[in-house]
Amino acid sequence: MQPTPDAEATLENLRARIGREAHSEWHRITQDMVARYAELSGDGEGEWIHLDPERAAREAGYGGAIVQGFFQVSHLIKLSGEAMRSLLPFDTNHALNYGFDRLRFVRPMPVGARFRARVRIAEVTPKPGDSFLLKEALQLELEDGTVTLAADWLFFLGPRALAGTFDAPPA
Repeated sequence: MQPTPDAEATLENLRARIGREAHSEWHRITQDMVARYAELSGDGEGEWIHLDPERAAREAGYGGAIVQGFFQVSHLIKLSGEAMRSLLPFDTNHALNYGFDRLRFVRPMPVGARFRARVRIAEVTPKPGDSFLLKEALQLELEDGTVTLAADWLFFLGPRALAGTFDAPPA
């Protein structure tokens, strides 16, 4: 099936955004949040590296407790959404999380550190039915520029996900 003329125009608009980058707001994960996440998910439950800041400061060399890797991942939805509003606002009801091509925990994130997401549109692939696969290159970074997480994240954008997005020229 051939893409419609509207889908071809959308593809060109998407490709014009490849390489563009944006940031989320700054966020912070507290020790209480880490403890609640451990209790809810079991991730880090009973591990002093996450739950005992004093012991972690003495024994681990990170200056205190560190945030669980998958707790950082759980923040990607919110942070990516904040960044993508300026890059490519899409209707999340018609955009599906397609998974990760790559996900790496590069450095520990200290509990209490301020961090944000840096998001770049990396790739767009046309799919049947006037849909697209969007790849975001994403990093979580601390205020000093240290990257704690790096990922290539995929979203399946159905034909209604981008409705109205290209009515105005890109900012």
